Amino acid sequence: MARVFDRVAIDSWLRDEIVQKFPRGGLGDIRLGSPCIVNPGETAVFVRGGEAMGTFTPGRHILTTENIPFLTDLLEKGLFGGKNVFTADVYYVKTTDITMKWGTVNPIVVEHPDRSPGASAMIGNGTYVIRVKDPWRFLNAMDAFRESVRQPQIKERLDPMLGVMMQDKLSELAHARQLGPAQLQSFSKDLNDMLAGLLQANFDALGMALVEFNIRLALHPKSLEVVTNMGYGTSYVQKQQADAFVAAASNPAGGGMSDIGLGAMGMAAMQSMQQQQQWQQQIMMQQQAAQQAPPSAAPAASAAPVAPAAGDVMTPAQAAQILQVSEEDVMAAIAAGELKARKIGNAYRISRAALDEFLAG
Repeated sequence: MARVFDRVAIDSWLRDEIVQKFPRGGLGDIRLGSPCIVNPGETAVFVRGGEAMGTFTPGRHILTTENIPFLTDLLEKGLFGGKNVFTADVYYVKTTDITMKWGTVNPIVVEHPDRSPGASAMIGNGTYVIRVKDPWRFLNAMDAFRESVRQPQIKERLDPMLGVMMQDKLSELAHARQLGPAQLQSFSKDLNDMLAGLLQANFDALGMALVEFNIRLALHPKSLEVVTNMGYGTSYVQKQQADAFVAAASNPAGGGMSDIGLGAMGMAAMQSMQQQQQWQQQIMMQQQAAQQAPPSAAPAASAAPVAPAAGDVMTPAQAAQILQVSEEDVMAAIAAGELKARKIGNAYRISRAALDEFLAG
């Protein structure tokens, strides 16, 4: 049998509690003329049959048919059953600021098709502050029609949603602002603020306001490898070709290259092989020339230092010509730490030894 209540209020909250239902433990009848007390930082939502009957902001509200419209409706529909009581669930929702911690579980892939290699993998952590601004929408969106909802339960639902939101909005931002790996790896407060503005619409749909956003993002240490494995950039084509060659070589039925066929391998694969062979031949010829060259006499003490031989130090553009890739691909490899380079002022210089090491894998 339902209890009859002469007062509707929440007397105490747990520290991280966001939603409380009144009454606890099932249905309850509320007597007409009872006070409904809503403290500062709370909103009370009356629910009956899965529909919102009314919302009460902070204050003391007397539940009578004279000043509560939905009670008049219930009376006209004969839902009091001849008694001076009505049945409803009341959900109290906290409307104060809530600070949430967040960190990446999996890298966030930011697409930037106009900048090589086409995407970057980001990692990060930090905090953000939210506030419930539409309690009814919040209760529905977060499945919060429960006797008690605490912060870890909301975090469990928000964390994966936020990861997807950030991935979509960061890609929009990168495309609009022409951001590549170099700009994304120095994630600034300005980018944070712009991202927060883009995310607000998503939080609106959840009945919440995004009050503050302080997430620190950085380029994944193996960003190029991550996005290559996902199919971004020219390196992915080379990876597919290498996988095809390995599969053909290990084919127990034999056939080797003939099983792949020129049609499957394509002209791009043939060109890649030829470029690799030419590069290896150039290295061998340079090594043989260095071994056959007669030893030169020791320079005089007063002689000027000898400059490196042509080709021993090169710009990213020169390295790109040798590798038969774009200059952006070279810069992406430098940013990912895969190709060693020395930064002098605003320019990068790459040694022949560093390029050889990069090709050797």
